[in-house]
Amino acid sequence: MLFQTSARPTLPASLRDQLQAWLIPRKRQHQLRVAKTILVNGHYRNFNEKVQPSDVITMTYDEPTPLAYVPETPALTIHYEDDDLLIVDKPAGMKTHPNLPGETGTLMNQAAAYLAPFPALITHRLDMATSGLLVIAKNPLTQAIINRQLALKAMHRDYIALVPQGIAASGTITAPIGHDPDDQRKRMIRPDGASAITHFRRIAETSTTATVALRLETGRTHQIRVHLASIGYPILGDPLYAPDQTTYQRMYLHAFQVRFTKPLSDTTLTVTSPLPFGQF
Repeated sequence: MLFQTSARPTLPASLRDQLQAWLIPRKRQHQLRVAKTILVNGHYRNFNEKVQPSDVITMTYDEPTPLAYVPETPALTIHYEDDDLLIVDKPAGMKTHPNLPGETGTLMNQAAAYLAPFPALITHRLDMATSGLLVIAKNPLTQAIINRQLALKAMHRDYIALVPQGIAASGTITAPIGHDPDDQRKRMIRPDGASAITHFRRIAETSTTATVALRLETGRTHQIRVHLASIGYPILGDPLYAPDQTTYQRMYLHAFQVRFTKPLSDTTLTVTSPLPFGQF
């Protein structure tokens, strides 16, 4: 499938410096250079030549993007869309993506139908029990740039959770996370686990519950759930880390905000999603 995108440089610099500032992976820069499918004002230039903010850089690339998901009738709640990105709400109880070929019933199945014939490309995931914002790329270049922002911690994901009353006003949980050897579904704090850092701030409290805003500095599986449970404040309704909480209808964790730089620009994009639950 053939893709083409154009953008203006954000500062006077060499073409190579501008592509690096946009976080375009070196491998893709090399492909564009070898094929000479990157043009400045309609002409190919060497990567060490200067570009100006008034110039237009056009990149054309041909990349196979096989349909990875079985399309299903979309019923998406869309919070943002442009030529490169789609940001939607995932309901609690719905999987982000299939785990097996041909599997249906996931958000990415719906995104595939909505974006067809163009691809729906995943950039990050949410647990099935978590609701909130998912960023979906419409082309491989955008996906690569978003993935680099995530790896460099330049993309911020903020969550809201309900926990039992009594949690501290704010804090940072720094504890490595690894697999639980007794339950393949779960993660646990363990010395040989991967580094994980979660920042939290209490924003409201009742006589029984507290509302907590959280920001991930890393992105480990079940990170918020494991970290909050490890300090004695598991998320209400968490079926894995608070299994004695049987009276709740869902797990009260919502990805309410994402903030990152729009690909091929220096514009900060912030998208929020209303909280689908209140305090009780």
